Amino acid sequence: MSGAEQDGRGVAFDSSGGFTLSDGSMRNPDASWVENSRWQALTDAEQSSFAPLCPDFILELRSPSEKLPDAHAKMHQWIANGAHVAWLIDAVEKAVTIYRPGEQPEVLTHPTSVQGSGPIAGFELVMARVWE
Repeated sequence: MSGAEQDGRGVAFDSSGGFTLSDGSMRNPDASWVENSRWQALTDAEQSSFAPLCPDFILELRSPSEKLPDAHAKMHQWIANGAHVAWLIDAVEKAVTIYRPGEQPEVLTHPTSVQGSGPIAGFELVMARVWE
C-alpha cells in the first residue's frame, strides 16, 4: 500500500491508504495508523490493496464543501468498525472533535495542539500549520 511509513510501533498511512471495513465499506482516511501486530498479520496481498481491517487511529480533515453532519457520520462509522480513536479536524471552525468507542465526542475549540491517547499515546499534533 503506498503512502505507508513504519514508526516502530505501527504503520502510518496518508490518504492513499485504503481499508475495507467490517461493514463492507471501503474507505480512505486522510491519515491513519495501524498497530504493527495487526498489520503484520495480513498477507502481502492484503497489505497491497484495500486492507481488510479498520485502523486503530483515524484522522480526517473536513473539507469546506463537506456538511458537518456528514463528517460526524463518517467518524461514527470509523468507530463502529473498530477504530480506537478518531480525530475530525475542522479548519473552517478551528475545532478538533475526538471520537472514542463508548464515549461522547470531545470537542476542542481553537486548540494549539492535540494530544494522542490510547494506541497513539505520546503523539502530539501541533495545530499552527493546520490552521494556516
